[in-house]
Amino acid sequence: MEKLLKFLLWTCGLFIALCVVGRLFVFETWTVPEGGYLAASSAPTLAGGDLVLVLTVGSTKFGDLVRCPDPEKADEFVVGRIAGLGGDDVEIQGPLLRVNGTRYTASEACLKPKFKVIHPDTGNEIEMACSRVEMGGSWHFRGTSLKNDRSGDMKKKVGPDKVFLLSDNRSIHDDSRDFGNLDHATCQQRIFFRLWGRDGWTDSESRLTFVR
Repeated sequence: MEKLLKFLLWTCGLFIALCVVGRLFVFETWTVPEGGYLAASSAPTLAGGDLVLVLTVGSTKFGDLVRCPDPEKADEFVVGRIAGLGGDDVEIQGPLLRVNGTRYTASEACLKPKFKVIHPDTGNEIEMACSRVEMGGSWHFRGTSLKNDRSGDMKKKVGPDKVFLLSDNRSIHDDSRDFGNLDHATCQQRIFFRLWGRDGWTDSESRLTFVR
């Protein structure tokens, strides 16, 4: 019994030490702001109130979900997926993404095919469709309007050392369609893990989940 207790204490101590080192040098915690375009545009992958881990080392690539300084608001962030790198031709047609002629569209519906967000302009609750998209060697969730909304259609050439940022919510977006391409050097923080959602530890669907 004494040996087991010592083992558990050493294990807990090692875990705490790793967390402290990681927090100092590898990642930081961040709470997704509730309300506004950031929360709406990050759905259905993230939601306002989510406590997430942001990787602060390494480099980001095509398909990564990243946090970047907001180019229009000091001391705030934008969140989006890298959908284009320097030299890429990016085209958006409704929910469809095409990069250098390659189509990235839904492979299947989510287990919960519909979700709701609060529209940041009207405050109204909007029902949207959820699907899975294969992209960058992985997959992620995508939100789209239930109506045939083509207001976000765009063709864009990504400049050298720039990235095209695309919201996972294709219809209520805050991305490069709104503020243009961003410097890749400013988008080096990848969101990779959710500790828990706005309802805290009791929300079993959101806690301790990898963010794709």
